[in-house]
Amino acid sequence: MKEIFFRANQYLLFIVLAVVVMHYGAPFLIPIVFGALLSMLMAPVCRKFESWGFNRALADVSCILILVLVFAGISFLVSTQLATFLENISVIQSKGKELLEQIQSYIQEHIGITPEKQEAIVIQQAEKTRQASGSLATKLLGGITSTFSAIILSLVITFLMIYNKEQFENFFLRLFRDKDAERVKLITEQITHVSQSYLTGRAMSIMIDATLYSIGLLVVGVKNAVLLGCIAATLTVIPYLGTVLGGLLPVMMALLTQDVQTALWAGVVLLAIQTIDNYFIEPNVVGGEVNLSALSSILGIILGGLIWGVAGMILFLPLIAIIKIICDHVDSLKPIGYVLGEADGRKPSRVREWIAEKIRGPKRK
Repeated sequence: MKEIFFRANQYLLFIVLAVVVMHYGAPFLIPIVFGALLSMLMAPVCRKFESWGFNRALADVSCILILVLVFAGISFLVSTQLATFLENISVIQSKGKELLEQIQSYIQEHIGITPEKQEAIVIQQAEKTRQASGSLATKLLGGITSTFSAIILSLVITFLMIYNKEQFENFFLRLFRDKDAERVKLITEQITHVSQSYLTGRAMSIMIDATLYSIGLLVVGVKNAVLLGCIAATLTVIPYLGTVLGGLLPVMMALLTQDVQTALWAGVVLLAIQTIDNYFIEPNVVGGEVNLSALSSILGIILGGLIWGVAGMILFLPLIAIIKIICDHVDSLKPIGYVLGEADGRKPSRVREWIAEKIRGPKRK
């Protein structure tokens, strides 16, 4: 029992220290983690460029340009659709006012609070919010600036990690030179494989979902269908919770800008596409490379959100998958790896394997 308590205290102390470091070191750690994942994603592309005769620097710059073009394309699409969305802001305000009056009538009828008292409560709360508006605007500006800086820093880290990828691989081999070198190499290869699989699969899944959402919402006549479809698809990067939020947004916007019938049809379209996503797109595009149980995924999302916010909800899933790989190869930690993963495992992504075969060539037997 003494040994059990000693080991439990060690694990608990490690977890507490790790959480403290991640929380206070978030501005420093988040760009590094993003850069590391992006470098593992673009490493096969870099090798492909080098096989075409590019030198290392030119291949790395080409990979960074691809990432910049992707980010720029997404930003352009969102800004274009957002401009169209702002043109209908008066309609949204009018519909919102009608909906607010209906809610006020319902509250007066069932709770007994008159609209005047409700407005007084709202004005009181608005006054408190107004007093803090200066600091809120400052925080918003600071958030935008820090996000832009984090993206630039992540791209720089991605470039440097790709350029020195062999050095980082040798670092882990030298760090654990007293251990089995083949096992260490296998672990690093699996970690790279999981990161590449998750990011490529997730990116393809988002593009497919965005296309299907946009087409479906356009068919039923929802305004700003492309913008709402892209937002709904992007939110799916947050497992479970993102799917719900992404589905509610187009329905609410259709309810505010149009009518109940259009909102209902939008809900039907979203439900149908999410069903296709769960039973076809996810298994065949994203696959089971991450191989985490539903409980591990949900707890990881909650923990990531508490520590790193939205970035943590995105990053903690592949990070926990990496932890599982390490646990699976350390005898004393294998029970933890077993608890984190699916009991029977899942099939890998057939689409991702096809892409990897085209980039790297077929596997050697």
